[in-house]
Amino acid sequence: MFRFKTLMFLILVASMILSACGGQATTPPTAATEAPAATEPPAATEAPATEAPAATEVPTEASQLSGKVTIWMWKAAHDALTNSGVLDEFKKVQPDVEVEIVEYNPADVYQKLPLALQAGTGAPDISLVENSHLAQIVALGGLTDMTEWVTPYLDKMNAYKWADAKLDDKYYAMPWDSGPVVFYYRRDVFDAAGLSSDPDSVSEAVATWDDYFNVCQTIMEKTGSSCFSNNKANNYGRLYEMMLWQQGLGYYNAEGQVTVDSPENIATLEMLKKFWDANLTSDQLEWTEGWYAELAAETDAKPIATLVEAAWMGAFLKGWIAPGTEGKWGVALMPAMADGQVRAANDGGSAFVIPEQSENKEAAWALTEFLFGRVDSQVAIFKASDFLPSLEEAYTDPVFSEPDPFFADQPVRPIYVDVVKVIPIAYVYGPNYPEMSGFVATAIQKVATGQSSVEDALKEAADAIRAQTGMP
Repeated sequence: MFRFKTLMFLILVASMILSACGGQATTPPTAATEAPAATEPPAATEAPATEAPAATEVPTEASQLSGKVTIWMWKAAHDALTNSGVLDEFKKVQPDVEVEIVEYNPADVYQKLPLALQAGTGAPDISLVENSHLAQIVALGGLTDMTEWVTPYLDKMNAYKWADAKLDDKYYAMPWDSGPVVFYYRRDVFDAAGLSSDPDSVSEAVATWDDYFNVCQTIMEKTGSSCFSNNKANNYGRLYEMMLWQQGLGYYNAEGQVTVDSPENIATLEMLKKFWDANLTSDQLEWTEGWYAELAAETDAKPIATLVEAAWMGAFLKGWIAPGTEGKWGVALMPAMADGQVRAANDGGSAFVIPEQSENKEAAWALTEFLFGRVDSQVAIFKASDFLPSLEEAYTDPVFSEPDPFFADQPVRPIYVDVVKVIPIAYVYGPNYPEMSGFVATAIQKVATGQSSVEDALKEAADAIRAQTGMP
C-alpha cells in the first residue's frame, strides 16, 4: 500500500509539473474554476449512528463550534461564495467559527495539496478540487473519511458525482457543482444559413452526430462559418471525452481494464475525424484570444456557429468572453452518437475535501454541509455564479425556470436540469487521469494532423497507458 500511494503521489506531482511546463495541454476552466488569463488556457453505505439535519433546513439549535477553518480555492469559487452571501449566513449560525479563504489557482492547488497530504502537514481544513482531479487526490490518501457525514446526501445529489469521491466503499468528498453538457449555438448564424434557430428545432436537427455533421455542412456552405473550434496540433481531447462520457465510456471500464483502443472508442474518434476531414472546424485553440474572438464575433465576421460544452460555459460567455453577443445565443441538447441514445455528458464540476490533518474537522464539515447540503445556500450560490448545484432539491426553486436575456429570453436552466439528471456513469476521470488523457491527447493530435490512423494511434496510446500504470 505504501509503495502504491508513493507511486500515485509521484505520478500526480510529475504530471502537474509537466503540465505547467507545457508537456501536455492545460485544463480549461470548469464551473468553479478561475477564469483564465487572456493568453492562457484555464478536475450504499449504512446509515450513520446519529441522524444529520435535513438537507433543506438549518438546525434550529445548531451545535456551537469555534476556531478557524481555512479553505483553499480559486478566485471564481471565492467570488461565488462571497457574492452569494452564504458565508455571512453561516456566520449567523456559527458566530465563533472564523472562515479564512486562501486563493490559489487550480494548478497550484494540485501541486500544493498532494505535497501536504503526503507530508502530513501544511494542508488546509478544506480544499476545493475539480472532479477531473478528485479521484487522484482520493487515491493518495490523507483525506478524512466523510462517509457518515455524506450518507444522508447520497440520494440527494446527482448520482454520477459520487463516483470520483468513492474509494473502497468510503466517501472522501462532498459535491458542489456539476457540469451537464449542452449544445450552445449562434441563432444569427443558423438564421443566415436558412436553418431554424428555435431551440426545439435545433435539438431535432442535431439529434445525432451524423445529423450535426450535416448541419455543419449547410452552415459552412451558406455562411462560411466554421461549425466549432477543434484545434489539431495541440488538441487536448476535451470534446472527445464528452463524446465518450455520453456513451458511458471512458479510458477504462468498471473492471479497471484500459479501453482506450476499444471498438467503441475508435468509432467515437472516427466520428470526430469526419469533421476535420470535411474542413468544418476552426483550428483555434480553446481558451486563447483567437477562440474568444470567434465566439464574440459579429455575424458578418464569421463567428463559430456552435459549441458543445457544460452549463458553466453560459456564465463565461455572458460574463467575460462574449458579453456583446447577448440575444444571439441559444441552448439545445447535445447530439447523441446514435438514435435513441442519451444526449447528456459531464465536463468538470467540483467538490470539497477535508484533509485528515485538519484540527477542526467538525467545523469544516459544518461549513461544507451548510454550503452544499442546504437548498437555500445552493440557490444563492447559483444566482451569484450560474454554477449548477449537484443538490437536486435545489432545482425546484423558481430561479431555474426564469428566462435568460443573454439567450434571447430562453429558459435555459430547465435544459441543464433535464440533462444533469440523466448523465451516465463513465470512466473518463480516475486515479490515472493525467497519464491517460495525456497519451490520448497525443493520439488525437496524430490523427488530426494526418500522422496516424485512428486505430493505430489509440492502440499506441492504450499500450503506453498499460505499460505506465500496470492496468490490464
